[in-house]
Amino acid sequence: MSRRIVAWTLGWVVSWWGFQLLAGDWNHIEWIGGAAVATVTATLAVLVRAVAHVPLPVSLAPLRSAGSAFAQVFVDFGILMLALPRRRAGRYVARETDAPDSALTVLVAGMSPNAYVVDLDPEAGTVLLHDLVPHRPSERPA
Repeated sequence: MSRRIVAWTLGWVVSWWGFQLLAGDWNHIEWIGGAAVATVTATLAVLVRAVAHVPLPVSLAPLRSAGSAFAQVFVDFGILMLALPRRRAGRYVARETDAPDSALTVLVAGMSPNAYVVDLDPEAGTVLLHDLVPHRPSERPA
C-alpha cells in the first residue's frame, strides 16, 4: 500500500475522532460532519506534505514512557492535594534531556499536574519545566 494512502487514512481516522471528541455529541449528523472535516483535513495534509517535500518523522519513543507518566498523575494528584493548603508558588527548573523536539514528548511529559513542560530546546539538549512541588519522577519523560 502506498505511504500516501496510509498517511491519508491515518490522518482521516485521527481527524474524525478528534472532531467527535470536540463535538461532544454522538449522533449521525456529527458522524457525517466529522467525515467531511476529516476528508478535507487528511487530503490537505497529504497534498501539503507532497508539495513541500518535507518528511514528517514521528518518533514513538515518548509513548514507551506514557504508562509510567499516566501512573504518575495519581501520585502527583496526592502531592498537589497536600501542597494546596501551603500555597506554594512553584519554580522553574531547567534539565538536560535527550527527548526529541516532539509534540508527543510535550504531551506525555505534560500529563503530570505537578510538573509541566514550558519549553523544549533539542539543539541545546535542555527542557524548561515548571514544578509546583519538587518531585523528580513528575518530570519524566522530559
